[in-house]
Amino acid sequence: MPVEKHFIKQGIKRVQLETYLQNELSKAGYGGVDIKRVLTGTRVTIYVERPGMVIGKKGKSIKQLTDDLEQKFGLEKPQVEVVEIPKPELSGPIMAKHIAFALERGLSVRRVGQSMVRTIMGAGARGVEIVISGRIAGERSRSMRFYEGYLSKAGEPAQKLVSHGKAVAKLKPGIVGIKVSIMPPDVPLPGEIKIAEETTGTEKQPAGEKVEETKVKKAPEEGVGDGDAQA
Repeated sequence: MPVEKHFIKQGIKRVQLETYLQNELSKAGYGGVDIKRVLTGTRVTIYVERPGMVIGKKGKSIKQLTDDLEQKFGLEKPQVEVVEIPKPELSGPIMAKHIAFALERGLSVRRVGQSMVRTIMGAGARGVEIVISGRIAGERSRSMRFYEGYLSKAGEPAQKLVSHGKAVAKLKPGIVGIKVSIMPPDVPLPGEIKIAEETTGTEKQPAGEKVEETKVKKAPEEGVGDGDAQA
């Protein structure tokens, strides 16, 4: 198989897996997956808001999920690890789902967008951008953008440091798409310089310790005298 087709096949399989996990774990607050090949098989780390719903009673749900990953997606000996997201407000996929649920309950787009921006920034994010597109006001499709703070939108920082999330809200006028991008706090940005503060004053020695002072005697300089030379 050519290299190009191999990468295309792997990309399609990854999209299918991502879609499957979003549908199956939507109630658990799905926040993303990390897949790595290890010596004993494939390590699958799933980030969710409520891990108990993924594990299930006596581990029944996670066993079924492991079997699906192996049979439907061909993962070799998958080892599933469920990790709880400490701050769901800083996860793009989770907040996108929250916005979709709020819109489906009938709340206005402007109210939901502004409220979510305050919630995300209140959790400590450096920046956030929310874009809601579709038939949100009248019959014509339009987009509304809500943003605050600093957000990398190009290059490697935008791909690796920003948490991106997408969701769909099914409203009476039609389908509405939601995109959320969140810049977490304290992320190292290229070109950002931090200057450490210089400590002043002498450090105190611990009690009970004696510091010996070594005196250095300066040697006399050669060739310097009163002009007399000895043979």
